[in-house]
Amino acid sequence: MAKFLDHHPMPPMSPEQAKAMAGQIKSVIESKKADSFGVTQLNVFMAPGEAWCYTEAPNAEAVVKHHEAMGIKLAVADVKQVSPIV
Repeated sequence: MAKFLDHHPMPPMSPEQAKAMAGQIKSVIESKKADSFGVTQLNVFMAPGEAWCYTEAPNAEAVVKHHEAMGIKLAVADVKQVSPIV
């Protein structure tokens, strides 16, 4: 299955909110289960106000739907298919 990297803004969060979100993300990544769109979350990288998500999915449109289901607006143009070099 193809791998994708996307970038999107994140709203400001309190330390408690960030910790709760990190726990949810970790749980999803550790489950290694695809969602209803066929998307498997592989990792998330965050900086203040923005995030990069590394996923495995059938296509970029599925990645967009995956984010929309979590209330995150994402354009297909913000989703790039990537290939690891190692």
